[in-house]
Parts: sequence; C-alpha cells; structure tokens
Amino acid sequence: MPALEEMSAFFNGRAPQYDRVHTGHIGGGIESKRVIASFLPARTKTLVDLGIGTGLELEAILQRFPGIEITGFDIAENMLRLLGEKYPSQKIRLLCENYLEYDLGDGLYDAALSVMTLHHYTHDVKTALYRKIRRCVRPGGVYIECDYMLSENDCEDAQKQEDMHFAEYERLKNEQGITDNREYHYDTPCTVTNQIKMLCAAGFTGVRKIWQTGNTVILIARK
Repeated sequence: MPALEEMSAFFNGRAPQYDRVHTGHIGGGIESKRVIASFLPARTKTLVDLGIGTGLELEAILQRFPGIEITGFDIAENMLRLLGEKYPSQKIRLLCENYLEYDLGDGLYDAALSVMTLHHYTHDVKTALYRKIRRCVRPGGVYIECDYMLSENDCEDAQKQEDMHFAEYERLKNEQGITDNREYHYDTPCTVTNQIKMLCAAGFTGVRKIWQTGNTVILIARK
C-alpha cells in the first residue's frame, strides 16, 4: 500500500479532479450532495459546513435558501479556492482551519453540516467535535451528517469491519514509522449504530437515519 499522506496534502493534491472522482465512487453519487438541502429546516438562515471542500452540496442549498449565510471550514486551501471561484457572489465565509481545533462559538447557526469528512476519526475525537457542534447550533437547530458509514442492515459484521479499519490504520502508521500527531488520510468508517450513540452522548436528541444509498448515509440530530 502507498505511504499514508498527511490529510491537507492529500486533499490539496487532489483538488483539481476531486468533484469528478469523488462523486464517481461514493454511494448515491452527486444525488447524495443534492438531497441534503431538502433536510435543512425551512427557516435556515445561517449554516456552518465542516469540511466544506469544493462545496458540492452548496448548489442545491443556495437554490433553496437564496441569501443564506454560510461559514465553511476546510484544511485544504486548494479546495477552498475552487469553491470560491464557483460562488464568488454568495455570502460564504471560508476558513482554512482545522474544525477539530477551532472554537465554533455558541448559538451562532441555525444548522450545522458535515459531508464526507468525518470518516477519518476515532469515537473520542468525533464525540468531542459533536459537543462543539451542538454548542454552536441555536436551540431548535439541527446537525446533518452525510458520510461513509457501515450499515448493520447491509452487513452482519459491521462492527467487526469498523474494528478492522481502525486496527489497519494503526498497523500502517507503525509500519511506516509515523509517530507524530498529525492527521493522515485513511478511511475508518463507523457503524450507523455507533454514529448515533456518539451524537446522543454529545447531547443531541432525535438522532435518526434519514437517507442511505450504499455506504453513504445521512443522519439528522436536533438540539
């Protein structure tokens, strides 16, 4: 297997072909991006998008919510540059920052969103992030996560597969002599059940699966 790549370097290097390649191999393709807008509350005026990348989900969101104010985080400046070129006249504030480390604030947004970005992190890291997300959303607001997950409905050994992914990531880091605390690109998807448990542990309510095609799953959680 090729050497693990540091996360921002991985996505910066693939930015030019990302839209085509990414939508070509995920479950649901481009529809998994477009459908997200339909799940946002009708009165959504402010949105934070974590791991916004090139903004594939934004076209449908901007069509449904003209004038919406969006704050987008991503660690890949090349992807943010492409996004800015797509939507130069929209109210989109882009921050080239690590959302795991950034203070998202208190009650600033009607909704929070992450799309195909969190399947690289452990339970502890995700749960800590979910607490920050819950804090940044206004009472009555929602968090929507669209990601690569392992569904128990499709696979009896989903938990075993999750454990295998995490173990393999650690094995590769050891094999390649990686000892720093930087983030490296490797998929470690969690089961849908575990995802829901983490969101509930962070204080969200009404957490449920609302869409799935293949291993692409959309969850919604309420504050």
